[in-house]
Amino acid sequence: MLIDFLQSWPMFQESYMTALLSGGLLSLLGVLVVARDEIFLAAAVAQASVLGVALALMFGWQQPAILAVSLSVIAALATSGRLRRNGAGREEITAWTFLAAASLAVLVLSQSPVGMKNVQSVLTSTILGASRVEVALFAGLALAATVFVFWNASRLVLLVIDPVMAAAVGMSVSLWSLALSATLGLVSGLAIRTTGLLFTFGCLVLPALIAKNLCMRVKPMFCVAPIIGLAGVLFGLMLAHQHNFPPGQVIVALLAAILVLAWVWRKFRQRLISA
Repeated sequence: MLIDFLQSWPMFQESYMTALLSGGLLSLLGVLVVARDEIFLAAAVAQASVLGVALALMFGWQQPAILAVSLSVIAALATSGRLRRNGAGREEITAWTFLAAASLAVLVLSQSPVGMKNVQSVLTSTILGASRVEVALFAGLALAATVFVFWNASRLVLLVIDPVMAAAVGMSVSLWSLALSATLGLVSGLAIRTTGLLFTFGCLVLPALIAKNLCMRVKPMFCVAPIIGLAGVLFGLMLAHQHNFPPGQVIVALLAAILVLAWVWRKFRQRLISA
């Protein structure tokens, strides 16, 4: 299997590299999503990006990625605020964003069979269509995110587990939250346009959830989650190539299976500790 996969590398190297880089990047950012219990927010942001693709197709725009990224960033910023007095709360806005974007993405292209087919491809996976530009883009984003996270790991951990204490030590919690939400929207929008919603959302939450069940603290998750994400993507690509399966679905299914094992391990570990 490994030899066959390596032989296919020259033909699909852009797709493989894009999948690995975006998977590692999403896994790293996913730690912040999972640690802050914002999984549903990530789903709403991803769905808003799909709506952007649908609108671009409806109006015949040649660069759907621009609108997809713009709407995902807007959705992330709109759902990043705290509970508003006498107004809509964060969970309400998140739910509204997800449901409105999901319904509108279908409605705007309901009379266009070709458009619906394009949206369906975004909802599943488009990894094999990646280019060198996308490889360079995700390489730059992955490098920047890695440097930023590991340079500010202690601050990020404090922000996600105790925002009150973070504010007490001088951190601007609202500004950090806005910056993190905007980054989540940007990366999600770019990844969905390149790799599809299923791959993007799967790599964003599943490796971080696995790391959460394996680690006792938040800080090690920043190392464990990307390693799991990269390993899952690599092995998933190998399985998909060997058995001629769609790679995005194989990768997500594999990560989902690993999460089940992580749940079992966590339960077993708790019993050992309590014994």
